[in-house]
Amino acid sequence: MSFAKPFPDPLAEPLSVLLLDTEPRTSNAYITLAIADALRRHPSVARIVRASHADAVALAQDALARGERFDLFLAFGGASRHHALLRRLCALAGTSALWTTEDPYLSAANARLSGCFDLVFTNDRGSLSRYGAGARHLPLAATPLFQDLPVRTEDAAYRYDLLFVGTAWPNRVATLDRILSTCPGDLKVKIALPGNDYLPQPVLARDDLIVDWRCGNEDFARFANASRVVLTLPRIFTAGADEAAAGTTPPPRLFEAALAGGAQLVVGADPEIADYYEPDREIRLASEDDVVAAIAAMLSDPASRIAMAERARTRTRAEHLYDHRVDVILRAARETMPKHRAGLVPSSVAGPAPARPRILFVAHNRVGRRQGGGVEFYQEQLAGALAGFDSLFLYPAFEEGAWVMRLDEGETSEALPIPPAERLLASPEIEALVERILVERRIDLVHVHHLLGLPLSLPAVARAHGVPVVMQLHDFFLVCSRFTLLNQHGAFCDVVHRGTRHCDGCLATAEGLPAGAKARRDGFVARMLRSVDAFVTSTPATADYVRAFYPEAAARVAVIEMVDAEPAPAPPRASVAHAPRAPLRVAVLGNVVDHKGARTLLELVRITEGEAVVFEVLGYVESYLVAAFEALEGERLTMRGGYAREEVPALLAGCDVSLHLSLWPETYMISLTEAWRAGLIPIVTDLGAPGERVTDGVDGLMVPPGDSGALRQALRRLAHDPDLAASLRAAIRQKTFPTVAGHAARMAALYRDLIAARPVPHDAAPHEHAVPTGRPSAPFTLSARDLGFRLNHPDWTDPAIVWDGTSEASAATGALPPPAAALPERALAPGDPDLSWEIADLVIDGQRLPGRIGACAACDGVSLRGWIWHPRAGRPARTWLRLRSGDAAAYVAALPERRPELAARFGNGRAEQAGFAAHLRIADLPAGPCTVDLLQVYADHVAVAHEVARIVVPALPAPGPVTPWRHGLPVPEAGLRRRAEPATVTGHGLQTIEGVPVARQGGLTRIAVALPAGARSGQPVLVLEGDGGTAWTRAAWTGETSDDGAARAGAEARVREIAPGTYRLGVAIQGEDGADLHETGTTLFVAPSSRPCLVTAEPPQALRRAWIRRVRSRPNLDAVALGEASTLLGTTVTVSGWCFVPGRGRPLAWIARWGTGRGRRFLVAESFARQDVAAHLKEADALTAGFEFPLPLAALRDGALTVFQVYERGAVALAGFPRHVAGIIPAGTIPE
Repeated sequence: MSFAKPFPDPLAEPLSVLLLDTEPRTSNAYITLAIADALRRHPSVARIVRASHADAVALAQDALARGERFDLFLAFGGASRHHALLRRLCALAGTSALWTTEDPYLSAANARLSGCFDLVFTNDRGSLSRYGAGARHLPLAATPLFQDLPVRTEDAAYRYDLLFVGTAWPNRVATLDRILSTCPGDLKVKIALPGNDYLPQPVLARDDLIVDWRCGNEDFARFANASRVVLTLPRIFTAGADEAAAGTTPPPRLFEAALAGGAQLVVGADPEIADYYEPDREIRLASEDDVVAAIAAMLSDPASRIAMAERARTRTRAEHLYDHRVDVILRAARETMPKHRAGLVPSSVAGPAPARPRILFVAHNRVGRRQGGGVEFYQEQLAGALAGFDSLFLYPAFEEGAWVMRLDEGETSEALPIPPAERLLASPEIEALVERILVERRIDLVHVHHLLGLPLSLPAVARAHGVPVVMQLHDFFLVCSRFTLLNQHGAFCDVVHRGTRHCDGCLATAEGLPAGAKARRDGFVARMLRSVDAFVTSTPATADYVRAFYPEAAARVAVIEMVDAEPAPAPPRASVAHAPRAPLRVAVLGNVVDHKGARTLLELVRITEGEAVVFEVLGYVESYLVAAFEALEGERLTMRGGYAREEVPALLAGCDVSLHLSLWPETYMISLTEAWRAGLIPIVTDLGAPGERVTDGVDGLMVPPGDSGALRQALRRLAHDPDLAASLRAAIRQKTFPTVAGHAARMAALYRDLIAARPVPHDAAPHEHAVPTGRPSAPFTLSARDLGFRLNHPDWTDPAIVWDGTSEASAATGALPPPAAALPERALAPGDPDLSWEIADLVIDGQRLPGRIGACAACDGVSLRGWIWHPRAGRPARTWLRLRSGDAAAYVAALPERRPELAARFGNGRAEQAGFAAHLRIADLPAGPCTVDLLQVYADHVAVAHEVARIVVPALPAPGPVTPWRHGLPVPEAGLRRRAEPATVTGHGLQTIEGVPVARQGGLTRIAVALPAGARSGQPVLVLEGDGGTAWTRAAWTGETSDDGAARAGAEARVREIAPGTYRLGVAIQGEDGADLHETGTTLFVAPSSRPCLVTAEPPQALRRAWIRRVRSRPNLDAVALGEASTLLGTTVTVSGWCFVPGRGRPLAWIARWGTGRGRRFLVAESFARQDVAAHLKEADALTAGFEFPLPLAALRDGALTVFQVYERGAVALAGFPRHVAGIIPAGTIPE
């Protein structure tokens, strides 16, 4: 492309640039693409590499190893996320630059953590003061890659009158609502207002618009090019104490729309905008009050508007492309580079390989923790034999009823709480812990012995930080979770040669896993293996098997023969001639389990009865086999039990033969080496490494797996053919074995080669202009998702579709999975003082509800977050929500969520793992009032916390899109014809209190009606009429009819700014000549706040009795707050807290009464769960003792105000309630 001003004097030396978007899951990746495109075209850039979090450090290390160090590392986005990774990248490049996009919620952290960069640019001029000296302002821009479109010169060529595309921040929704309410209804409008979990669903004055959609940047440019007026609205955040509510520099959309040929109207613009475009010549500015008039003026003067768009596009091409912005960065980098070369600025450099590299051994166990085998012993032996290295050990452990990850270094051991991970592909919690270990413990290389009990993603985390990874294959865990490759029948499956078509059947039968589970695991492992620098196997056969299953790993497989775990080899014993009929002494080394041929051994012992053979079992026998072996124990069979490795030579001294009966293809078999060292003749199965290491008839004998008859024949040959035995022993005496020192030397050489190729830059010197704050570094949060792994579910055995997090609804099922469904349930007593649970965050239909709340109606979805903590119970395998309505139930799996604040609250580090989160799709749940139970699945039972929440689920489907309730009537009063024929409400999704449907402010109302027979056709409209005024919303025909042929209609509308009070519900059929209104006879109450409650003149049922007991108990108040005034209650005071009177059962509701005569009113609100109160009082009935409801402030001076608490056994009057509340309100607040 050509520029209005070509770049002057390109840099003397072409630069290489490494570019990284610091937000791996950003929706603005197109900006990074635009920056990369501009860098490629810049005459002073020789090479540009756009990296990801998964490969950025490795790319920089590889370039450094080739002598092609990147001249510039450019990080776009911010410094607050994955800061440790960014520091390493800064250390590996010649010069580093940060270009921040200044999210107000993160700008303070960006400034605090930007010190590792040589250059800092911020897109927001108002944020410059946060950074140290030398930071520069650099706004975002436009790109010809996506947005360069010519201005349409004819007004008739435009498709839309008004365009806005942006996130649904409340201030934007309010502005657009005012515009649409004022502008003509035939205005051609295109609006996109996508939201998120933290924003309410936007509802605009025009319900014919679909606004919840997203578009790519190229599509936005096309929309802007086809729109007469492109609207730019600021986003106003909820600002924190030290945060700005909005930036001062305009967003990139300003430049993008200009390059796309759009005529722009900017609302509420900051004065800085004039630095980029000349007001009224290149762009139009307007205040909130003048925006409608500005739109009308631009639409009425096409020639001036099109000329303005042309001038803005010309200026954009001349000054506001990313080509211009990267030129600023490159020139600043050129100024910095000579200082680095002269040593004037302490640029970060990657140092030489450390003198004592630090190796992190990752395994499933460690000697001394749990019963183990050869892998654990080998790991200790290798670590002890490595000269010049420091060793650390990381492994899972189950302690005090919960899983932890142990980190051992020297004599110290740290326990880190983790979730159960045996079947997890990825775990953000564990990945973050491993990242912290890699950085804080300065790990130079990770040696993975096993990932059993840990997520399979961990090698990818190490790779992302540039730490080389060695994976030693002690079994076939990479190929299958059944790492011995024994199928459901106990036989070797040979998956490489037979294929995977048998896998689903095997795993379904053996472990109850769903179809497709192994395929999910295989796909993930294949990607994870890219993160491994070297695979180590002990024999060529094992290497070939892994290469065949994962061809992508073939070039990185090395064969380094294993050593036994004996500290010093015993001298080979001399041949001993047996006396006639002397028994053949047969040793069985190692643990006795099924996959080691335990049942074959039992058969052998039985069928050799009467023969001169004695068996000595040297190892643990699995508990389920002990009885069978003990039944045979005697002179012919002895069981030694466990032994220490140094005892092996003495234990084998009197034996002749060793048995190695594995049914699976072992990858080495240390016990075979131990037997040879002791001079024993091994009999091995012809499978895997033992079959490869033994030459049949030369240094041992081979038999088919599981063939006890062949074993007996081999023993008979040895007993009756002394020449054969002598020949075998002679060959064995000539064998040589790798020494521990030699093996360790080969491993050390591999380590040093990998570390030299990829030295980890532990030391990254901060820039001299770093802002001193004294605050800690950024948290460690790197996860597999950040590294590009997208999973249906983190558990490879779970077929549920979770995709990218809890924003997607969790799948509801009719029952728990079969293993859990068979377990007994144990109810958790809410009065247990050690138990704590709470629903801490509740979002219903996109509206976040404040604090605790009782039953609430939902139409679309429910998101909830909370915790459950029971220290004596340990960590559950999974947490579920059960929703019960009558006999129907639905189960929804909750995702684990870390809550670090709970560790301090309960004084136990494990408590931070007590959190959970779930998003429920209402359409999947049973209809009616639902009670929500919290279920935790343990190994032997399911713990149940009953009634943690209550939700009302509508029994009717959504009739159409969400519409707003509007004030007034759909037609003028004169055009409204009130018909005598009534309509009927056939269903609604509202909560009922005292039989009255209640709508809360901000909530959705789903209502269906049946029109009377013979009703006219037209547009159906629901109408509310009451003392608070009138309101209406557009409805839709459902396509259903009643038995008498009457048509049905319905609406789902959001309540906003409707005066609280009681309303009559009607349905009108609108036509060109007005509307026919049919009453339904149903009343609906609109609550004064987002909390459902009812205000009525009718005495509630609980008070319709001759005598109500008065009690002196007064409430425990958590808060008393003044509220806004309403036509129903006047100025209100909201009270919240709890109260409990023992002996009356469980609290059900609260009633406040005030006024006299015809002015008497009653407010009814339901109680809600307060498990903390039940635990405090050690009383299960106190679970629902909580309350929060408004009271009319004026009634506090009226002696007739009484508050009642309704229990299962009747209501009580709380005599001191008003006085207690009044005593807390500041003096002078209550009117006289």
